[in-house]
Amino acid sequence: PIYRMRREIGERVNRSKFNEWLLEMQANDIFQLLEGSVEDSAPDKIEDSITTKVNGLRCYVQRLT
Repeated sequence: PIYRMRREIGERVNRSKFNEWLLEMQANDIFQLLEGSVEDSAPDKIEDSITTKVNGLRCYVQRLT
């Protein structure tokens, strides 16, 4: 889950840079951001996921390469 990745890196990378990095990794076909909701729909976990302008909420990452 994206929220676990974000929490693992903590304050070492700010939220906007982390989001940019995820989108860049998807654009380079390294990751695919997957829709869905977190297992318990906890608001803090959803907040720590990513919402894209085109595709909406993305909670999971699949590595492609």
